[in-house]
Amino acid sequence: MTNGQPQGRQLPDFMKYQYGALAGRLAQSEESGRYAPSALEMLAGSKGLNLGEEAQGFIRGTNASEDGIKTAIGIYAKKFQEKRGEYKPVELASWYSNVLSSISPEDAKKITGKLAEYDETLSDINKKYIAADHLLSGVNKGIKFDDEKIAQAKKIKEKYQLVLEVLGMLDNYTFEDLRTDAVKTARKTELNGLASRL
Repeated sequence: MTNGQPQGRQLPDFMKYQYGALAGRLAQSEESGRYAPSALEMLAGSKGLNLGEEAQGFIRGTNASEDGIKTAIGIYAKKFQEKRGEYKPVELASWYSNVLSSISPEDAKKITGKLAEYDETLSDINKKYIAADHLLSGVNKGIKFDDEKIAQAKKIKEKYQLVLEVLGMLDNYTFEDLRTDAVKTARKTELNGLASRL
């Protein structure tokens, strides 16, 4: 990998949108929601979109209202998912490097080995898994499908379930690392605001 990009193939860098995705995760929780604007501030900065002088306008515009925050989260969390979906699971390993470095090299190798078993993009894997899950949910609700389609859907779910579980766990811990950045940014902003009133 070169600069976080897989060699031999130029893919969009989804990492620049990671703080938009983090803001979306934070906004889903009442307790963590207060850090979503800080995650958007990180998105505008050098660890994200690197807007330079325009970052202040982006931050002020976004934070001007709840709708501004929701709109920015919607746009950039979606961009993150779209761009990330163009990668194969093993190509995400560099994004997970902080998390994987916290375990033994042998265990990290097992995890990246599991990711390497899938030669499809994350977007394709998700589409197949969701379609299979939808069909099987219909079966559970009494909708009739032929046995071959049901067997195929079960096979698809079984094929992708473990890798999606691995990716989900890696995502959770990677976003927790990013959450720390957002909390530090919020802390600095809030304490500077407090100090200016004293």
